[in-house]
Amino acid sequence: MITILQHLIPIGLGFFAKLLAIKSQQSHDQNKMMLEVLAAKSGEIQKAREQSNNESPMAAWNRRILMFAVLALVAIYPLAGVFGIDTVIEVVEKPATFFFGLFEIGGGTRFETVKGLYKFDEIFAWATMIIEFYFGGQLAKGK
Repeated sequence: MITILQHLIPIGLGFFAKLLAIKSQQSHDQNKMMLEVLAAKSGEIQKAREQSNNESPMAAWNRRILMFAVLALVAIYPLAGVFGIDTVIEVVEKPATFFFGLFEIGGGTRFETVKGLYKFDEIFAWATMIIEFYFGGQLAKGK
């Protein structure tokens, strides 16, 4: 019995020592790869900062003009009524349903004219995207 333990204990210790060595090697490789990734990210961030510093002044003016043009389009909508400009509004009428919702009667889309301009939701979405992109570009500049 003691001889069996004398043979099994070194085998078990060798097994656990090998597992610890494998785990240690994997941790080392993982740390090494994480350092490489961080170095690559740092390099890309540095390249982006250098590129933003090398940007021409006309590129900045292009962004500003574009932003002001879109903001002017957005600003026209609340002021259109003041200037007497008519607005077209899309009105969607829900159809009347009966017999457990299987049949629909009526409904549809019609347009009504009011004082102001027709509001395109796309213009506001574009304005939001352009402004977010503009300020995001300004944040990336750093110093």
